[in-house]
Formats: sequence, structure tokens, C-alpha cells
Amino acid sequence: MQQARVTFVNGAWQGRVAPDDGDHEAALQSCPSTWDYLESAGYDGWELAGAVAHQTDQTSYEVLYLIRER
Repeated sequence: MQQARVTFVNGAWQGRVAPDDGDHEAALQSCPSTWDYLESAGYDGWELAGAVAHQTDQTSYEVLYLIRER
């Protein structure tokens, strides 16, 4: 998650605009908002179990961990 947008799920890009398209902001804005994504995942039985913030010299992002009962 970056800037309240879910960017990757299990390594798959979630936006409608490719991240290597040259317009980083448009690519980021094409990704679902965190709350929209979590709401949709909740309908499929997923629950947010945790979140971890990461910071590098170039960017900051959060990793969300979801669980689902079998």
C-alpha cells in the first residue's frame, strides 16, 4: 500500500495504468483505495490481521496482512 492505495497483491499490480508507463502518479491513482479494497476483500471472507510500515530512502509503504478462515 502506498499513499492510501493498494498497489500490489501477492506481487500482482492492482492499477489500471501500468507502473512503468512513465506517469507514476497516474499509475498510483489507478489503484484501488485501501478502504475500497478492504471492503471488497471482506465480502470474500478476508479480514485485516495486521499492518507494517516500511521506510526506505526513496519511498515509504505499508504491508497489509489479511487472513481468511477455511
